[in-house]
Amino acid sequence: MSDFPHLFSPGRIGRLAVRNRIIMAPMEKNLATPTGAVTQRYIDYCTARAEGGAGLIMLESMYVHPAGMGHRYQLGMHDDELITGYRRLVEACHRHGALVGAEIYFAGRETSSAVTMTQPVAPSAVPCTAIAGGEMPRILTIREIRDLVEAFAAAAVRAVASGFDVIEIHGAHGYMIGQFLSPFSNRREDEYGGDFERRLRFPVEVIRAVRAAAGTDVPLLYRTSADEHVEGGLTPADARRIAPHLEAAGIDLIDVSAGIYESAPWIVQPMEMPQGCLASLAAAIRPAVKIPVSVAGRISDPHVAESILAAGTADFVTVGRALHADAEWPRKSREGRAHEICYCVACLKCSDLLGQNEPVLCLANTQTARERHYAIRAAARREQIVVVGAGPAGLEAARVLALRGHAVTVLERESEPGGQLLLSRHIPGRSDFAALAGYLAGAAGRAGASMRYGVDADENLVLELHPHAVVVATGAAPGMPCIPGMDDAPVVAAFSVLRKRSGDIRRVLVIGGGMLGVGIAHALAERAGEVTVVEPGNDLSAELGVRPRWQYVANLRARRNVRIYLGTTVEALGSDRALLRQAGQDVELRGLDLIVPARPMVPQMKLAAILKTVAGGPAVFDVGDCALPRTAFEAIQDAAALGHRL
Repeated sequence: MSDFPHLFSPGRIGRLAVRNRIIMAPMEKNLATPTGAVTQRYIDYCTARAEGGAGLIMLESMYVHPAGMGHRYQLGMHDDELITGYRRLVEACHRHGALVGAEIYFAGRETSSAVTMTQPVAPSAVPCTAIAGGEMPRILTIREIRDLVEAFAAAAVRAVASGFDVIEIHGAHGYMIGQFLSPFSNRREDEYGGDFERRLRFPVEVIRAVRAAAGTDVPLLYRTSADEHVEGGLTPADARRIAPHLEAAGIDLIDVSAGIYESAPWIVQPMEMPQGCLASLAAAIRPAVKIPVSVAGRISDPHVAESILAAGTADFVTVGRALHADAEWPRKSREGRAHEICYCVACLKCSDLLGQNEPVLCLANTQTARERHYAIRAAARREQIVVVGAGPAGLEAARVLALRGHAVTVLERESEPGGQLLLSRHIPGRSDFAALAGYLAGAAGRAGASMRYGVDADENLVLELHPHAVVVATGAAPGMPCIPGMDDAPVVAAFSVLRKRSGDIRRVLVIGGGMLGVGIAHALAERAGEVTVVEPGNDLSAELGVRPRWQYVANLRARRNVRIYLGTTVEALGSDRALLRQAGQDVELRGLDLIVPARPMVPQMKLAAILKTVAGGPAVFDVGDCALPRTAFEAIQDAAALGHRL
């Protein structure tokens, strides 16, 4: 008996049978060419997820006209020349039993001239403030609106010619179709704006045109933001009212999401939001229609997916980042191996890379979007390799090296693996990060690596194992900044503060507002009366990038007992005080119980330095923070690169 009977029961969308209830969400991946064509790298990505067991593979949003593209390396459906490549992709996925869908869209106000090379167009002159520059869009004429309807229909013809099984119309996330529907972005007073019926006109015209172009056999899906989470935007009540009109116009499944660019955390939810956080939106829509409903919203755990389906909340689940993190998420779940899943930790690194026009990789899984390049290839010769340190870099190096056939021994000083990942257990809203340590250690062990914990490795112990190579992944630790009065101040090491609950704390100063400093401030804000964070730069957690720090920083700013000083330095410390300097002005803090320096991060490179001087000794490689302190993403990526090279 399966642990997930609802998740793996066959489903239907229109006339089409789907092998299970898992729809791969149409995540953009920056794997296309600048002209919108599919690449072999994109085909490899989708093929892996088809082979991994997804029922329906939805490709990313595909622009129906170049004026509506949103990213530089995004798929298009605007040119007949693209059809041949899509046929190859569809056929590759079909060979593994998955259906494939094309999602067609037009960005509208949510793009920029830097991408489209023309001024953005929209229903009304409402700029998108979430995009740098917030360009004012040009208002579409009636003739241009009708041309756009024809562009959607032409894209549908190409999708059918490409062999796609379904077509999804992207009406969510504040793109063009959603812009017409929403009073937040549609201020028109003609036949395409004003009251509900007129705002609904453009989406209905697009649906009917796509249905006529695609024929009656191809199911049509419609993605909707059932709550835009902005003042004046679409609400769950609006979504429930809209849904029957979509069904009447020819839609066969409604795919429920949320948010627009101005409320972006609701589009791609961070780890601070609970799994299945959009389920209630689907539950409200499902009774209003007779067609199936699917729902997205940070569904990373198959148990969460099963519970949504079992409760009758939705008929399908739309799974994006969970399949991005592990292409075999469905297969492992079906085979009773859910404990082997590489779970998405909702760190938003993938989303950040999208905004940077970089290939959308994954922090947790180094093979994602590198399926061919990082396919496991047997080593030319089996060698003894010692990995010192079971943090994220050491564990990933051990996993890859062991899979390639090397004899790997991991030595870790602590009683459990994870390194700095484990500190996340103590930071409110960030505990999912720590779960990655369990996956990496388990994966390394299943690959054949020998794991030894509670071992404080020195050069003698390492050399006694007679390794051909040593991978040193001993990480970094916070150092002490050179501030006058430091020796007399109530200073406590950053890691110790997180690992051990302190006593009665009234006032705390955290020196450094990077990723670690913000985490310490979060943790102490729940224990202390008042926390002050001082950061010489202009941003908090700047090393994380814009999107990964959305909620992390916003939640800290929302705490009433936290004060933040940006562009500020700590000039001197005393037994219970600190002198700050901001814009040339002095600020004195008094009555401090605790001072926690969160910078600088100092590489722990002593062992590597010693081993490199051993005459005739093994080759020594340092990876992760002991080479250069950065984030877990860079540490894991560096370790994978080394593992595939040795």
